[in-house]
Amino acid sequence: MTASKEKKSDERFDCNIPIVVSPFNSRHSRDALLVTHWVDGVSFISDDAFFLGEAVMLRIRSFKDFCSSDIGRLPSVSMGEVKWCTKLPADKAPASYEVGIKYYPQIY
Repeated sequence: MTASKEKKSDERFDCNIPIVVSPFNSRHSRDALLVTHWVDGVSFISDDAFFLGEAVMLRIRSFKDFCSSDIGRLPSVSMGEVKWCTKLPADKAPASYEVGIKYYPQIY
């Protein structure tokens, strides 16, 4: 875990979308809240810390809370790599970590 974040070169979009996060090849999943998305990644808040470099699968719980501009930009299921994990201040309870994910490139 580290507090270092990558440089933000793409436009970020704030959101508040419930997701499920699963470490790759694991049956265990964790609920989280997607808070920001951009062209090649997302950030979410979670009760659990994630390891740098960890491969994770992200799944949107429901599309009912999306605004129309989010639907075209955000995949319902995606895979990515943990790029940063930061412990949040106690006043952000119950979630205690913000995690940044960079999507793996899609190969067709």
